[in-house]
Amino acid sequence: MKHLILIIAVMSLFLIGLSGPSLAEDKPLIRSTVLDIDGKPVPGAYIFFYDSPDTKRAVDLVSPVTDEKGFCEKPVPPGTYWVLARLKREGDFDMGPLMIEDKVSADPLEITVAVGDKLDLTFTVMDLLDTIRNSTKQRNDLNRVSGRIVNKDGDPVKKVFVFANRHNKPVLMPRYFSAWTGEDGRYSIYMPEGNYYLGISSQFEPDLKYTAESPITVEDADLTDQDLVYKSEK
Repeated sequence: MKHLILIIAVMSLFLIGLSGPSLAEDKPLIRSTVLDIDGKPVPGAYIFFYDSPDTKRAVDLVSPVTDEKGFCEKPVPPGTYWVLARLKREGDFDMGPLMIEDKVSADPLEITVAVGDKLDLTFTVMDLLDTIRNSTKQRNDLNRVSGRIVNKDGDPVKKVFVFANRHNKPVLMPRYFSAWTGEDGRYSIYMPEGNYYLGISSQFEPDLKYTAESPITVEDADLTDQDLVYKSEK
């Protein structure tokens, strides 16, 4: 009797070993790529899966963090999901509300997956400044001004943005914005023709007064190599 029980136990383990990987392979696999507004890969982002259109609540499933190519994979149970990408500026996983500098993809993407499916998704994440920049970029009467933000030693400055005003007096909300600079310190800002002042900031707050001090004239053509020197804010 003992030998019979042992044989049954061994066979059970053998069958579990055969069926386990097969079941895992049958799960739908969601392969996601996260990009920024310029089409560059975004590492450190997460893909959030919800089982209903209500994304203002606790998330149901979360992917691993995206790698340097902005890529991650997540096996999920078959079903229908509403999916979006999120990136916290501080880089830590956080299911709490998004701050003004955090990035998120557009309206949740509805997907339905069945056993054995492999689905490739691409998300573009934007923060508030990116959203403003993207909406103004669509207008045909705007010209592109671009360059680098550097410090006094000529090194690129990241995590700052350029803004533009018609005058150099402090304002609570500048009229035009760039996106946040990356490692290369490059920026692009879109404006109609006219005379402006450009400024640089590392903060975006509704009650902060912004002063632009670098004069520029925008005509009916793009301006490149408009480098600006960033002075640390007090």
